[in-house]
Amino acid sequence: MSTRDSSARTSKGGARRWASLKEAAEYISVHPKTLTRRFSDGSLIRYRVGRRVMVDLDELDALVVASAGGLKTLVG
Repeated sequence: MSTRDSSARTSKGGARRWASLKEAAEYISVHPKTLTRRFSDGSLIRYRVGRRVMVDLDELDALVVASAGGLKTLVG
């Protein structure tokens, strides 16, 4: 499980954009299980707030942009 302590600011100085696992999956039109796989393979970091799993949308955006085939690579 990948987790990391984080500050409330991104490296660009702006506030982080947070979403729940379900909201993040809807944001990029994939099933929540797809994001869970990305947590497992280390390509995306999960943040825990109590029992709740949160995703930094800026990190999610970077993952999608970095994937050569866009969403098709992320899902596959």
